[in-house]
Amino acid sequence: MNNESFGQDQSPKFSRRDFLRTSVVVAGDSLLASVAANGDTGKASPMKIGCGTVTFRKQSLEEAMQRIARAGYEYVEPQATGPWCPHVDPWKDDPEKFKRRVKEFGFKGVTALWAQHGAIMPDPKSIEGITQSIRWAGEAGIPVVNAGDGKKPKDMSDDDALKLMRERLAQILEVAERSRVYLAIEPHGTFSLTADGLKKIMALSASKWLGINYDTANVRRATYVETVAGGYSWTPFGKRQDEVATLAAVVDRVVHVHVKDVVGAKCVALGKGDVNLKGCLEVLRRHGYSGVLSLETEGEFSADEGQKLIEESRTWLVKAVA
Repeated sequence: MNNESFGQDQSPKFSRRDFLRTSVVVAGDSLLASVAANGDTGKASPMKIGCGTVTFRKQSLEEAMQRIARAGYEYVEPQATGPWCPHVDPWKDDPEKFKRRVKEFGFKGVTALWAQHGAIMPDPKSIEGITQSIRWAGEAGIPVVNAGDGKKPKDMSDDDALKLMRERLAQILEVAERSRVYLAIEPHGTFSLTADGLKKIMALSASKWLGINYDTANVRRATYVETVAGGYSWTPFGKRQDEVATLAAVVDRVVHVHVKDVVGAKCVALGKGDVNLKGCLEVLRRHGYSGVLSLETEGEFSADEGQKLIEESRTWLVKAVA
């Protein structure tokens, strides 16, 4: 992978609404200002539309941003998940240089960053990787860092797994508070693929900086979540529900959204798959969510195929949120 200049591996207390207003200043635009009114439909602004660079994970970050800008997206979301998507290295990359390149491409903002070593339970380097990603995100003007609980170790009980997560989250969230960056848990593990499990995770900390990055497709295909080595299955914690019911149960904790559509395990353009995207958007709309909808795929296709997918998806999404 050609990393260009962006590698490949790797405060006072105030309210959630205050943070979301402040993050606008840090990021240099009004990216999440309207999310400060999340839950108040009388004040909600239209949802923003972004695109993840992971669609072009086999290309450089430079090419990924070029293609995303060409497709008309105003917001972009990189990952620090090398070797899967090695577009950011939070240990080596210059956040100021990154910010300049984002501005040069004409983007209004960067919505989130998927953390290095982002599987909290199974990865022994999760604290180190996620905290460094949060520090870097804060310096780069990125208001959200995404991570997942990951697959529970086979010989570990649910209680022990939650205890381990509580301990690791405590250390990670100390850094999140200092950096004024949200840690957003994505449905990407044993607990997070159900509403029951997401509520368990949210209850592990009283920190204002803990939220959810809701992924529409991961919940639907809850027994399959991608890894570098390929797909694998597990038994999710709690009651299985569809993607709409799950979102409705936890929407008050959502700070970022991955819009993804699939047929089986394969990503397709929005509106062409099995995911009830319109139902999810309606839940968000009713709640007054006015944050970001960031298109995500697994980047399992050629650059030109990815270009067609993100262009078709943007057309669908613009109409869906109008």
